[in-house]
Amino acid sequence: MDSSFEQYVRQAKKGNLQALEEVICGIQKQIYGLALRMLDHQEDAEDETQEILIKVITHLSNFRGESAFGSWVYRIACNHLVTVRKKRYEHMGFTFDLLEESVFAELENMEPLTVSGPERDVLLEETRVGCMQGALVCLERKLRIVFILGEQYGVTSKEGAFILDITPELFRKRLSRGRKSLQNFMLKTCGLVNKKNACRCNKQAGGLLKKGFIDMTFVKKKNASKGRSEAVAHLQELAEIDRTVAMYRHYPEYHTPESFTLILKDLINSGKFNVLSE
Repeated sequence: MDSSFEQYVRQAKKGNLQALEEVICGIQKQIYGLALRMLDHQEDAEDETQEILIKVITHLSNFRGESAFGSWVYRIACNHLVTVRKKRYEHMGFTFDLLEESVFAELENMEPLTVSGPERDVLLEETRVGCMQGALVCLERKLRIVFILGEQYGVTSKEGAFILDITPELFRKRLSRGRKSLQNFMLKTCGLVNKKNACRCNKQAGGLLKKGFIDMTFVKKKNASKGRSEAVAHLQELAEIDRTVAMYRHYPEYHTPESFTLILKDLINSGKFNVLSE
């Protein structure tokens, strides 16, 4: 966090609404990305991101600088996402076994992917990301949040311990368990991780598109081809056991919808949520 952002935090704590808006704009993308990875649904992620940011606003006076501001925000966000009531995909009761059955069922009813050009790139990348998100949801929440923090956000075990209020040893243990579960699933199913597997993104994309299961919201069109080619090239350099983690690290960067940003600005300026001065 640079000095100018720290200044915004200090000013926001004193009730400066313009500074508060800068703070919220500076953290909303990371929080939205965290929520979307945890919940795998855009509307759910938007709803919970708004709730998290309201908590940040109303508790900002409690931030004393004893940790990095980003870690303090993640602590609020992770506690919210781990304890919030079950969301729509969790209610479906996904497990790795059920997801594996679904993957191979799609292969039996394969539809050719006939589109080409930029749209094809987006469809292939949406399919890859969708499969990875589906596997993430199969992890229990405590393992899922640790995996996202550790492997996708690069959080250390020490920082993760503070964020989740656990020991560094427990953070590392949960990270190892989550990584192992995802690797086992991907090694059995994914053709990108294990070339012996029949499942390929182009095979899955045709069937999913016909059923309307691809909503084209995760991947930005201008980044689809480059992002996918870089990820696949990197995977080819690694041993099978490392490819699963590499796939999750080469994840698209999520951007909050413009409408969501406007809603937050209206909330800040409404006077409904007041930041107490130090």
